[in-house]
Amino acid sequence: MLRTDRRVGNSKTRKIIRIFVITALMLMLPSGMTVLGATKRNPPQPTDPGIRGGPAGAGGPIANLCNTRSGSSPCSAAQDWTAVNSNFKQVNNVSGTAPIGLGPRFSSNSCVSCHSQPAAGGSSPSKSNPLFSVYQADNAQNTMPFFEANPGPALEAIFPFQPGTQTPNGLVQPLFTVTGRKDAQGCNISQPAWDAGNLALRNPLPMFGDGFIEILLNSDITNNAAAVCSSNQLGICGTPNLSGNDGSVLRFGWKADVRSLQMAAGFYYQVKMGVTNEMFPNEMDETSGCNPNPIPESSTNFGAGIPDYDYPGDLERFALFMRFLAPPTPGQCPTGGNCTNGQAQFNAVGCNLCHTTSFTTPASSVPCNVTTGAACLSNVTINLYSDLVLHHMGPCLADNVVSGAAQGDMFRTPPLWGAGKRAWFLHDGRTSDIVAAIEDHALTGCGTNFPASEATAVINNFNALSSQNAQDLVDFLRSL
Repeated sequence: MLRTDRRVGNSKTRKIIRIFVITALMLMLPSGMTVLGATKRNPPQPTDPGIRGGPAGAGGPIANLCNTRSGSSPCSAAQDWTAVNSNFKQVNNVSGTAPIGLGPRFSSNSCVSCHSQPAAGGSSPSKSNPLFSVYQADNAQNTMPFFEANPGPALEAIFPFQPGTQTPNGLVQPLFTVTGRKDAQGCNISQPAWDAGNLALRNPLPMFGDGFIEILLNSDITNNAAAVCSSNQLGICGTPNLSGNDGSVLRFGWKADVRSLQMAAGFYYQVKMGVTNEMFPNEMDETSGCNPNPIPESSTNFGAGIPDYDYPGDLERFALFMRFLAPPTPGQCPTGGNCTNGQAQFNAVGCNLCHTTSFTTPASSVPCNVTTGAACLSNVTINLYSDLVLHHMGPCLADNVVSGAAQGDMFRTPPLWGAGKRAWFLHDGRTSDIVAAIEDHALTGCGTNFPASEATAVINNFNALSSQNAQDLVDFLRSL
């Protein structure tokens, strides 16, 4: 039976809590308390037309995908794709009824729980926070962390520092435990102690088109970043986050600290759901009585008669799901908007210096269609609107999380494709208003321990636009 925590309060109370959380995160920086815009806007502020209506424009497989051995038609309904899609939506239990492996610490019990807007593989839904239907499921004794709101994004938490110290931490902290659940008898562990002064929040990123991003050449990303550094006068100069193993460009996550979708799938299966797998075979919490299953809890399915689509474990299937998700399809311009002019203004003010319009994938050996041999990841121009590298975003957005080359104020430029369907913006999901998200790129007044945001001059340019040009730019973003 699912239960709602009555202490969460009404929507007004939750909004106040959310404002408190964001304020507290800003105040964890040592000096300054005022938040001011980069410049004051003289013309009236544009308005966010809201989440784009119409078809989702995302959530299906890439074109011509047909990776079932039988070559069944239509390819979009191929058995393999249906199987990996179903795995992404499955709800995990601790023990007993399969699939098993939840916990002992977890943040949700299903991938689609946090990645469902506007379809499976997307970001956090707009109308309700899915964690409120998970945290006390099956008699679990969890309380909802103060930084979660409903409605609101399903946020994950990171401790920038070891509690009580200034020693860097940066580890994702699962929100809940299985203590009290009917299928976890004998486990008795406590939730983390949340400290607003040592807390970074993460808004779930959509996965659409990630297979194309994964295969981009390292040199294309680094050359693009170098060209931008040398060709603009706005202070825009991105830094690739490079792997310490092979020097390749890390490209996934808010800090660009993950290289491959397989790695991302294994990491998040363990950290967000607590399910051990062949890439991460050990439990994060090995407290006696809390680990009823042999490890890894998800593995390759050996055995006679196993069909192709059931042979890989969940880790591989999640990676396949992400790799073959189609990029988002843009929609119509909001009523009354001029998105052609909006894109021109987007480029003119300098947004495209970080949000690079497109890259082209190299030739790929991945056989997306086993019948025809077509390699559908090859030589595709993808309009992702991201340079995939790190930028200094100023002390008001800084979260003090360090990861490789990513310093405490640095974030990867998030791709904007699909922004029209997105409900929550920025790394901590602080706003559902795309105009506020633009302005927040250059907040000031939160101290001097980090340099000013690289986007300051760009936001100054945006604030200097006429009302109509600024509105067209916003409408363009909502058309993506």
